[in-house]
Amino acid sequence: MAFRIRARDMQEYRRIALWILFFMIVPAVSIGSIGILILAFSRQTVDIVLGVLVLSFVAALAAGVTVTMLHLRRRAQEHTLQRDFVSKVSHELRTPLTSIRMFIETLQLGRLDDNPQERQEALAFMASETARLTGMINRLLDWGRIEAGKRIYVMRRFPVERLSEQALASLEAARKLHDFDVSVEVASGFPELWADLDALTEALSDLLHNAVKYTGVEKRIVLRAWYDERFLYFAVSDNGIGISQREHRAVFEKFYRIYDPVLRDIEGSGLGLAMVKRIVEAHHGRVMLDSELGKGSTFTIRLPRRRHEYRSEYEQATRLAD
Repeated sequence: MAFRIRARDMQEYRRIALWILFFMIVPAVSIGSIGILILAFSRQTVDIVLGVLVLSFVAALAAGVTVTMLHLRRRAQEHTLQRDFVSKVSHELRTPLTSIRMFIETLQLGRLDDNPQERQEALAFMASETARLTGMINRLLDWGRIEAGKRIYVMRRFPVERLSEQALASLEAARKLHDFDVSVEVASGFPELWADLDALTEALSDLLHNAVKYTGVEKRIVLRAWYDERFLYFAVSDNGIGISQREHRAVFEKFYRIYDPVLRDIEGSGLGLAMVKRIVEAHHGRVMLDSELGKGSTFTIRLPRRRHEYRSEYEQATRLAD
């Protein structure tokens, strides 16, 4: 039966193959060298080199066992996170579905026929929950496409103001639940972007929504955009709970969520930051985190400026040729 290996899985398989080759070749070469040295050199030289090769052999085996154990441990943790993710997503899908079903049964029984206002409120709630379900499902489908390497990025030119406006517009629903403002600081003369507008908007929106969710009552959120000779930067800062140093890398892994009893009631799938990382990497960029517990967080997206400038020169030359 034919099957297709995903790009990320292929990278993992290649890495494992390299480990196996290395930890097999090194001992094999060491043992072969011993045989050659026994035939070619004096006994004293052989004893010295034999000791060195035996130590190398033991070191290679120890390194192989260590790497294998670390790999297996990482896989076990990933499977645990994936199981928790499935459980949480199932719960988040079941809750709105149950509410929608209850309201549908109420309407079918005609219990709200005599109260048009409550009937409209019920319909509005059902519409809201349906939209939330659609958003969750679309997000899971997007992640599936990213994991399979099938997401298509439509590159086009647009000003940075358009990106910031669309990212801020995604917060309108959150503003109905929380009272907050987001200050925007864009450096003057910011170059036009050559990127997938919807994808970058999604990445910035995820960072902004995280800033809203993990910040207290007095929310101070800042969206900044600036540039230097080599890079374009987009940063989202907040005055929230912060992230411990040991979790800075883990938060970008799929399904990972910070373990904190205080945060267990906050909705989330553990895919947001992983999707941000994949989107930024697809644009040849990098996402960085600067955070300490109790001192807020700053997530920074860094994109290579030369790609935008090169595209600009290419477009200009094409227009002149036409």
